[in-house]
Amino acid sequence: MVCVLPIGSYEQHGPHLPPTVDAEVALYIASRLAERFGGRLLPPIYYTCSDEHRAFPQTISVRCRSFLPYLEDVLRSAVEKCGRVVAVVGHGGVWEAVSLTAQQLNYELGPSVLPINVWAYAAVRDHAGTDETSVYLAIGGRLTGDMPEICEGDVSLFGKMAVDRFSKTGVVGCLKPGEVSADRGREVLEKAVQKMVERVEWWLSRCTS
Repeated sequence: MVCVLPIGSYEQHGPHLPPTVDAEVALYIASRLAERFGGRLLPPIYYTCSDEHRAFPQTISVRCRSFLPYLEDVLRSAVEKCGRVVAVVGHGGVWEAVSLTAQQLNYELGPSVLPINVWAYAAVRDHAGTDETSVYLAIGGRLTGDMPEICEGDVSLFGKMAVDRFSKTGVVGCLKPGEVSADRGREVLEKAVQKMVERVEWWLSRCTS
């Protein structure tokens, strides 16, 4: 059996989106993959490392040194029950932790965990900006506040300093309401999901060969 585990975050996404965006996107994609491969969809992990967003009131974060052993235990138990686990990561700030943990488990147990970084496949150029907002609307998400026009910060600064040092609103990149649409997000998502399907197919064929 293949289990699919969505991993997100509970972090600020500007003045107009809920803090569950990453988890909801990961859950949507995980459900698509589980359906495609006849897998078991596991409930998402919401609370992860989001220290870069800690200054914003919408963020609840755990320390990575606390999250890592927890994640390892969850993945190890899932492998024990499922045999194979696809970990769909919707929060870029925790990708390295998931990738490293999966690597170590695969060394120990053989090929058993495939980490998938959603944003490595989805062509999104911002955080809570036009692209990510469109993707969120495409999965059926709803705005939770006003959507002002904003351009501030640079996504290349992620991982180098706290987000509040280069963005007052939490939006990084540009949010242009006139360009936001579910259709735009759907186009990004469908291309990304197809690439992820191909990646999982390749991995499963390697696991069974």
